[in-house]
Amino acid sequence: ELWDGGVLSCPRDTPRHQLILNALANALRANRTDLNVISGVPVRLGPGRIAVPDLIIAGTIDLDQPLVEAQSVRLVCEITSPASATVDWTLKMHAYAQARIPCYLVAEPERGLLHSNMLSAQGYVEQSVMQLVRVTGLDL
Repeated sequence: ELWDGGVLSCPRDTPRHQLILNALANALRANRTDLNVISGVPVRLGPGRIAVPDLIIAGTIDLDQPLVEAQSVRLVCEITSPASATVDWTLKMHAYAQARIPCYLVAEPERGLLHSNMLSAQGYVEQSVMQLVRVTGLDL
């Protein structure tokens, strides 16, 4: 990921992370054909800032372009790990809000929670906290 000219690297995903990612993508995709649910795609948040969220939901995009522009993204989701939690809750949350992405989901496998945050004039405001197992069906 590119953050204001610097490179931010994250540890490799674990099988648990991938299972949660796939289950969330399936839950978000359910019966929707008008939105693109995509994992691991780079999103241009602004000049010098490209993030690679775990999952996005986007409207109309060019499927042959290597980047998705932030204005096409309707929801971004990060799945925390002990190594990424601080970045996901601070740096990324702030950057996604600055890019005006309407919804930010944060899955916390360690606590079994899924946080839904909606964009307001002041940044993201938590709307709900759900049990991850109820959303994904995974009891990890």
